[in-house]
Amino acid sequence: MTYRLQRWMTQDFVFTAPQAFSHVVAIEPQRFVLRPDTGEEAHPSLFVLVRDQGQPSPLDERFPSIAADLFGTDSSTDWNLATVQLFGREGRSATGRPSSAAAGEEVAGLVLVNGRGNRLWVFGWRSSVRDRDKTEKGFDALMQGLQLRVDEVGEKMLLSQFQQQEKMRHSATAANEASGTAIKHGAASGEWDERFASALGENETSRVSQFFAETIALEEQPYGETASLGASRIGGGPDLVPGTWPSNARGMRHPFLMQINLAEVKAACRTIGPLPDEGLLSFFVHDDALLVNVVYTPSGSSLVRHDMTEAIIEASSAAVRIVAELDPDTPVGMLPHTEGDLVTAELMADGTLKFAHTSDPVWAVGEPGCGFEALSDERWATAASARLLPRLTRTFDRLAAQIHLEDTGLGSIDDLIETCEDFELAEAGRQAGAGQPQVHQMLGYATIRGGHDCRVEVAEHALSRGWSDLGDPTAWGILARLPAGSATGRTFWDADDLVIMAPVADLASNRFDRCVLLSG
Repeated sequence: MTYRLQRWMTQDFVFTAPQAFSHVVAIEPQRFVLRPDTGEEAHPSLFVLVRDQGQPSPLDERFPSIAADLFGTDSSTDWNLATVQLFGREGRSATGRPSSAAAGEEVAGLVLVNGRGNRLWVFGWRSSVRDRDKTEKGFDALMQGLQLRVDEVGEKMLLSQFQQQEKMRHSATAANEASGTAIKHGAASGEWDERFASALGENETSRVSQFFAETIALEEQPYGETASLGASRIGGGPDLVPGTWPSNARGMRHPFLMQINLAEVKAACRTIGPLPDEGLLSFFVHDDALLVNVVYTPSGSSLVRHDMTEAIIEASSAAVRIVAELDPDTPVGMLPHTEGDLVTAELMADGTLKFAHTSDPVWAVGEPGCGFEALSDERWATAASARLLPRLTRTFDRLAAQIHLEDTGLGSIDDLIETCEDFELAEAGRQAGAGQPQVHQMLGYATIRGGHDCRVEVAEHALSRGWSDLGDPTAWGILARLPAGSATGRTFWDADDLVIMAPVADLASNRFDRCVLLSG
């Protein structure tokens, strides 16, 4: 699968057109409208328009004329406007059927917001009714990313971001064209055996086979692809047996990262090392992603999908503030309501909290008055979800290779490091968007924070926690590694990767309570 990601620089930000809109071109890069490509596929279409204006426009009044500009001068659809947040500002959105389209064949959506510098920003989509769900999900992913772009960025910084991204994309394209094929995944790429042998000063490629290990690659599919109950995926809400979602002392659920269906992995990769042959692994993080919970659900369990929405994430942000400010002597019952809290909270006798969306229509998100399970840290949650497909690949043991290089006195440490970095780019898809989708990892080898072996890092951590039986690096293995950046728009703040380590001996007995999360 190849991604045709397209990056655009605007006056205020750089963004990537979602996978749902692969047929778009920029007419004016600085003040522009994106239009469909001239190819046969005219749907779905992405529209982005920016107009300078002397003063902010009344969005409710401008909406019909802007819709007519983008969807046809005869567009007379009645747009039912809703309030949205974009760039940290209030905007308007609506969905409808353009009157210029044949009855029942097309549907369109539009978002307007007054941005910085008195610029009017317009984002729209148009799709056939058949493709509506996929198109809307792709558009929502773009909007979610833009919600975070609140701070103003100077032109020099924007140019730097854009040029760096373009340089990376062109480098990947040039490499593909030079080889005549796309970068190959998996263990069939024998060129790496030759490169590693050269870096280690070995004449025979067979001498480096000991440093490779079969590894599970988890390749993200385009955002919004349908995932059945219990399927491997990243983002959104988990599929769990009721009552098994990890939470804190206040009853607030920890943010969900991803879930892996081990039967899918077994079927695709033949072997999954020390892991069980079936069942579901679900991953959750909390406390600034310093702690991790891994829930193992045996095969055949009655799963329930716990949907995640932007309304829950937004309200959880307010709920976290309420908990932080809660006085230890607060009596049981409803907590005082503060205007703009977005949620109401009730302290229960056991110390847990119940939350509901405020009934104040000015501040309400989601369904006013409706209860919800708040998240303990909403920053790690996303409503977007992407399917994960497992395949077999390889990783390279850099630590063992470095020891071998030092013992033999042959080869070059610089060549070894460079080859390791190139290998990871080609094999694991570290740079999502550089001509390929994001790829996560299970098992194998990994490094973190400037090339430090994860096994050494976690062994030191184990000794500090008093786990004397886990002080040997060889006692640990990679359970999952998640590079930042994905179809779901996931980032890990100042960390490039999250690596979840587990004792190898624990995995064989379905034990996951001593997992450790490394970030960096």
